[in-house]
Amino acid sequence: MKLSFFAFSLLAISSTSFAYNAQIEAGFTNFEHDNNFIDSNGQADVTGTYYFSPVLIKGPFNEATFLGHNSNVYADYSYNYVESQDISIQAGTASRDVTSHHFNAGLEYYLEKFYLNAELGFGQLEVEDRLAMPIGTLSNTAQEDIYTYRAVAGYMPMSNLLLATGTSSYQSDHEDNDDNRLLLKAKYVAPLSTGQYINIEANALLGHTDNLVIATDYYFNSTFSAGLIYEIINNGQDNADLFTVRTKYFFQPNIAVGASAGFGDMTLLNINGTLRF
Repeated sequence: MKLSFFAFSLLAISSTSFAYNAQIEAGFTNFEHDNNFIDSNGQADVTGTYYFSPVLIKGPFNEATFLGHNSNVYADYSYNYVESQDISIQAGTASRDVTSHHFNAGLEYYLEKFYLNAELGFGQLEVEDRLAMPIGTLSNTAQEDIYTYRAVAGYMPMSNLLLATGTSSYQSDHEDNDDNRLLLKAKYVAPLSTGQYINIEANALLGHTDNLVIATDYYFNSTFSAGLIYEIINNGQDNADLFTVRTKYFFQPNIAVGASAGFGDMTLLNINGTLRF
């Protein structure tokens, strides 16, 4: 009897009436670059979010917090590495490894038809250069601190439409890399037919480097979606673009897996998972 009650309790947690107060997301992305310099490049990400009130699922599971206007605090961590190929030069064999760690903490707050988002971040970038010669190996390591912040204010003329603007800043030990950019954001989630929805998003960062992202997702039902993303980056000298296909599936309201593949000036493969409780 006790075992049966325990099993029933687990089933109840995973039912469609499931409400949650916290979420953890984690993923890994592998990048392939179209050059003869980078050998491997990857990034691991993890994000934790706490909601001030229980999130009730209405419509697509993946859009529950947006449609429910659930205010929250969040924190995330990312680790990125780039390893170069060995390059033969007159003095020997040269190589470079670049690693970065970055932490963010932020707040999203919904107040009637208004939306606020504030975020602070800190990171460290480490570059190690090595030169292997017949007499031994020379190495040099340089470190750089990175500070980021974001402030966004938005208005929701409808409960499922967000229009927002703000600023995003990147500051480092090297002032030439600093950038303060205008942020523009729009998001719209709408029903199409019984149990089917569409999500449309547009995000722009305008500064020394411009970045534009347009995305759409089609929800076949409340648990499964497939989408497309187009991104273009322009630093005033060069352009880079990326076309990505993504999908996400909720096995239960509290467990999901996702994947994406991108093609363009580089290729990427991503896998990710979501846990809600």
